[in-house]
Amino acid sequence: MREPALHQITMMEGGPEGLVRFAADAGLAGVCLFTTSPLDAAGRNMFPLVSADAAPSFGRLLRDHHVSVINAEYFPVMAGRDVADYLPAISLAAEIGARRLVSHVHDTDPHRAEDQLSHLCTLARAHDLDVGLEFTGFAAGCNSLQKAVALHTRLAQPNLAIAIDALHLFRTGGTIEQLRSVDPAIIGYAQLCDGPALHLSADYLDEAMNRMVPGEGVFPLRELVSLLGSHVDIDIEVPAFMRPSKISARDWAQRAIRGSRRLLG
Repeated sequence: MREPALHQITMMEGGPEGLVRFAADAGLAGVCLFTTSPLDAAGRNMFPLVSADAAPSFGRLLRDHHVSVINAEYFPVMAGRDVADYLPAISLAAEIGARRLVSHVHDTDPHRAEDQLSHLCTLARAHDLDVGLEFTGFAAGCNSLQKAVALHTRLAQPNLAIAIDALHLFRTGGTIEQLRSVDPAIIGYAQLCDGPALHLSADYLDEAMNRMVPGEGVFPLRELVSLLGSHVDIDIEVPAFMRPSKISARDWAQRAIRGSRRLLG
């Protein structure tokens, strides 16, 4: 069975340290976390971060629990921001042994966006990191599978691959047939969740923050997984910021893990 990694937003309790311990207790060997975070309206980090000061002890925690970092977030390409500003967070991701950085392209100027994403790949490569290009309906510069594939082709960066997030794929109009036409070699990682229906949506932020456990919705996840090469990392991204209070963060994460394992088994 392919063993998935656990994403921080699926298990927020205890921050990165709690995520590592929880994943290890659940028998998982990988996590996805943040070394830099998007900000909320008040300018606060939306998600818990690994801090630079804690990097040595966090590295020991990872080694002691036999857990590795699959993806480090959040490195978007945005108008008015130079990706070189991310260097401290890139260095931190490398220090804790992350495999790749996750990027979204918000900048709608194609030349500037391509230049910045290429620069991010160069910075990542200098730290022995890959870059995952994740298309979403919230990132206007790359908001579909087709755009992600085209951007990947134009840049031809050796450490760049695209991501397949189940929710973003189906809410941006993607289909299994479209995914089948993509060269599996250019897919670097995939993120599992489920949904109540297959439909295009221009505004699905609430759903993105409150997803369904794999196997509890109607997404064709088995077909999706069958199209992923053996090199593709898979993580469980099932946030539930509006879950009922009677369901604990740990119970929710366990439920997401069970659903994902049934799917991957």
